[in-house]
Amino acid sequence: MFKTFVAATAIAVFAGSAAAQGFYADAGYQMIDIKADLGAGQEAELDLGALIGHVGYDFNNWFALEGEAAVGISDETDSVAGISATVELNYLIGVYARANANLTENFSVYARAGIVNAEIGADVTGFGFSVSDSDSETAAAFGAGAEFMFTSTVGVRGDYTNYDFEDADTNAYTLAAVFKF
Repeated sequence: MFKTFVAATAIAVFAGSAAAQGFYADAGYQMIDIKADLGAGQEAELDLGALIGHVGYDFNNWFALEGEAAVGISDETDSVAGISATVELNYLIGVYARANANLTENFSVYARAGIVNAEIGADVTGFGFSVSDSDSETAAAFGAGAEFMFTSTVGVRGDYTNYDFEDADTNAYTLAAVFKF
């Protein structure tokens, strides 16, 4: 009897999860809010924007792996006493493990954790000089979101991600169109 129960449970789990298997991709906009510690009690607040995309694979109803890539499209510029500084996101790439919970046939929520690498660039000009620099950093990333599928292949996703960069409290909000294959 116990063997029959285990076999029936395994068949139900794997049959249900096989339907959820497959590749997905999305593309959208990401708003990035950065509060950087400049030292000596000084803090800089930056609002950047990026085009972002994910490519992933749903192994079953509960687990997926996804890659993330973003490129900056909206920079932060500030001027003080004739000196202008522009900060931009050059790129952000990452990989995540994603835990899914299907609440209805079309609506799911998820949590994700992973690792990212990002490069920020800065240009400073004024009084006849110009200086450019960039720096990249690798950090852990954690987030949560929701996905609504309009059809079996087209949907929308929104999520929040915290990037754990050193000396910078970095939060990102994403809205993207989802395509499942």
